[in-house]
Amino acid sequence: MTQQLIITCEHAGNEVPEEYRHLFKHASKTLNTHRGIDFGALELTNTVAKKLKQEPFLHTVTRLLVDLNRSVQHPTLFSEFTRDESVEVRENIFERYYQPHRKRVEQRVKEIIDQGNQVLHIGIHTFTPIWEDEERQVDVGFLFDPRRLGEKDFARRWRSEVSRRLPDLRLKMNEPYRGTMDGFTTYLRRIYPENNYLGLELEVSQRFFLGASEDEADEWQMIQNEIAESLRVII
Repeated sequence: MTQQLIITCEHAGNEVPEEYRHLFKHASKTLNTHRGIDFGALELTNTVAKKLKQEPFLHTVTRLLVDLNRSVQHPTLFSEFTRDESVEVRENIFERYYQPHRKRVEQRVKEIIDQGNQVLHIGIHTFTPIWEDEERQVDVGFLFDPRRLGEKDFARRWRSEVSRRLPDLRLKMNEPYRGTMDGFTTYLRRIYPENNYLGLELEVSQRFFLGASEDEADEWQMIQNEIAESLRVII
């Protein structure tokens, strides 16, 4: 059995489809916050994918339309801008902007497993450095299910390699979120056992992407490159 990589990014943009722009008429400010987009996630995903010679699964429509990293039953699947729309409108959004991405990824997962191989799924996200007026004490988080020893071991080895390359960063396990919270990887774990599927999420602070100075821009590019190279090395 060989391990095959899948890279996804569910919050890569804050695009609003033309037919739903009226729902966001007064939401331009919110769309341009961490609620509307994972700042830097698209760039980071493309850097990692290029280094690993992969074609990433990207979704660039804002999560405020429908959140692709939430399960169907989750209360925040639809945001305050869409949850009060009619059932017909929500079903249309779900069918056009939620299911296609999830189905493409699930189909690829199934193909790999059916070929007798193990899936290594890396979901890439970024997080706001300030939460409830307090700075989060983490720069890079490795999210996994600690009950899955393969995920735990992979996260430890990845963190060790990133630490060797970027010793000044604050690297945390299952922070700023728990790896077992509702999400795409959590959903897929319920379908496939560990010998078929390993799912991890990488969370990187948006402070690097949002840095305005040239030096900070250089730092952000360097962090992307080292994260990508660290993943390539341990795989």
